[in-house]
Amino acid sequence: MTTSETPAGADPSPDTDAPPATNPGPRDRVETGPAGPARRLLGLLLVVLPLVLAALWAVVGPTPQGDEAATEVGGPLHSALSEAAANSSFTVAGAEQLRSGSAELADGAEQLRAGSAELATGMEQLQAGMGQAGSGATELADGVGRVVGAVRGVAVIQGQVSTAIDDALSRLQGDAPETVRAREALTGLQQQLAAQGMDQDTLGGLDQLEGGADELARQLSAPGAPLRDGVYEATRGSRELATGAEQLTDGADTLRGGAASVADSAGRTQDSIGRTGRALAAEQGDAGLAVTAAEDDSQRRTSAGILALAAAAVLGALLVQLVRRPGSGLAEPVLALAVLSAGLSAWALATADAPTAATAAAVVGLLVLVVVASSLLWHSLTVVLGTWPGRVVGLAVAAASIGVAWWVWVAGGAPTAALTAVSGTPTGQGTAALDAVLLGGSTTVAWTGAAVLAAVALCAVLAARIAGPRPISPAGPRA
Repeated sequence: MTTSETPAGADPSPDTDAPPATNPGPRDRVETGPAGPARRLLGLLLVVLPLVLAALWAVVGPTPQGDEAATEVGGPLHSALSEAAANSSFTVAGAEQLRSGSAELADGAEQLRAGSAELATGMEQLQAGMGQAGSGATELADGVGRVVGAVRGVAVIQGQVSTAIDDALSRLQGDAPETVRAREALTGLQQQLAAQGMDQDTLGGLDQLEGGADELARQLSAPGAPLRDGVYEATRGSRELATGAEQLTDGADTLRGGAASVADSAGRTQDSIGRTGRALAAEQGDAGLAVTAAEDDSQRRTSAGILALAAAAVLGALLVQLVRRPGSGLAEPVLALAVLSAGLSAWALATADAPTAATAAAVVGLLVLVVVASSLLWHSLTVVLGTWPGRVVGLAVAAASIGVAWWVWVAGGAPTAALTAVSGTPTGQGTAALDAVLLGGSTTVAWTGAAVLAAVALCAVLAARIAGPRPISPAGPRA
């Protein structure tokens, strides 16, 4: 509300809404006005920020591991049988894969054995054929050498004949018909020898033919020649490959038989474990079901009591805000909240099962945090949204959070969305933290709840200061 300045020299009328200790004097009055929309929006964002972050953490954060001993139904024997059944399932699946893989390996080894045997046979035939080819190449080289030698002799004779013709032509002189015919005959023979006889190119080709025949014979038959030794080495390698493939085939067949035995044994083990579990369940009968139902009922009653503590703290803080008189000081609400915290702490410790000093301190601290955070949250809502809209929204939020928390912790069967939604409220965080402390649950849950409640209190204080009434300057109200 706004206060008008009192004229100088006049006695101010008493303000019944404000305590005397804080009533400003005539010269100390400052006009105030409501905050602008921007500050109200910023205050609302600060109010919902820690609640939204808590809900997001419930989705993306790590899932706390509960007490495994508390979740085991039927005692250690049931747990051991369940673990054995799970392990036997993996064993059966692995054994079946081993059976199929060993069968494929055996088939492949058999194909390799057949192929390597054929390769070894072919290489032996190639080696034998190379020996025969070496003998023939040696004979060919000898024949080529003899032919080339004879041709070279003919070439020598050709030169001697050409020289004799030249000598005869030089001696045949005269124009006698017989002489002319003789000269013409010798000249024609000399021309034929020059045209069809052997020249140096022909002799060079014969030399190359002789060298190639010798090299072929050497490669095919001479020890140490690369071609001959390479074929021999390949033949020996093919024989070793065939021997190794034969051994691999024998080993693969043995592995296939052993894998089949392992798979059959794993299947029989799994069947035995299943029969044992069914027999144990039949022996326990309705007694096991009754014990399980009793444990579930006890767990629900304990969760309902813890939820009642958190709900009482939230609703008590809301009630203090609803009945607070306008303009009253802080003493009355602080005293009421202190009494509320003390009463709830006494209730929690009286109903707890032999709490330790650390557990008692943690319970008292968490309840104080729930009361303080809830009170500051409801107060910030009345400042940001207005007195009655803030009270209505606070009442609706408190009722909805308590109902969803009951669905999650007591009724059971709540979906993940409900757990996420209740994690963004003081009721949900308080219930989760108290549940973890009183039932020996995860310390991470307890610390997370305490941190969220502290963040809610801090942001609520900042939101109330930002969205609260602002002083009015001579130029007008500030946003």
